[in-house]
This record gives sequence, structure tokens and C-alpha cells, in this order.
Amino acid sequence: MADDGADQPSAGDLGRVFFDAIDARDPHRLRATLADHATFRALPHRDPVRHADAILDYFGAVVSSYPTARWEVTDVLVDGDRAAIQLVVREYSPRLGRELVSEQIALVRAANGQLVSIVGYYDSAEFRRLFWEEGG
Repeated sequence: MADDGADQPSAGDLGRVFFDAIDARDPHRLRATLADHATFRALPHRDPVRHADAILDYFGAVVSSYPTARWEVTDVLVDGDRAAIQLVVREYSPRLGRELVSEQIALVRAANGQLVSIVGYYDSAEFRRLFWEEGG
């Protein structure tokens, strides 16, 4: 009997775990969501980060750059092997005395119970202004 994938986590479940693992700074849980051949693009026009271990390294650098940031999944829409993950990245700026907030979307695709593709969508000019220029 062929495996129909019913016992596999959905793309939405995997996307939620992926961002929850980033928020928890848990590289083992993050790695477990990724197929070895997975790709990640921070934005659609950016060069992809290829292979799970390189994606793990990328997000290790991200969380090191934003040590108090929080990643919160706010909504998940699933369609077959794909999902849209809506999330909010928050980091308190002591210099400004307020929280910096970036709303983002990630489109993920899963196969065989692991993520094979992640593409981020966010306002990069706004993120740069808030987190690098204002929040710095």
C-alpha cells in the first residue's frame, strides 16, 4: 500500500515548528524540520541558501544579530504541500524605548514530512529602517 502522507506533518505544521524553533533558539528542532536538500530565500529575488546545514548557519547568524528578537507565528494557511506562514518579528529597542515590529510572510513547501523550500516576503526597506537605522 502506498504511503499517502497522512501520518506526516503538514506544511503548515512544519512552518510553525520552523519559526517556533527560531524563536526558541533551538537549532536541533529547526534542523529536524528541513530536508537535507532544502532551500531558503530571504526574499524572492535573493540567491537561495542551499542545503539544510547552510540554512541552519544562516538562522544562527540571524538570531545572533537580533539576540532579544521574538518570532511569533500569527496565522497559517495550508494548501496541499504548501503553506503561507504569517509571522511577526519583534525586538525591544532600549535606545528608542519601544518595540520594533516587522510583519512577514513565508511560503513553505514540504515533502516527505520535511520542508524543502522556504521563501520570505517582507518589506525589506521598512525592516532596514526600523531594525538597522532607527533601532541600531
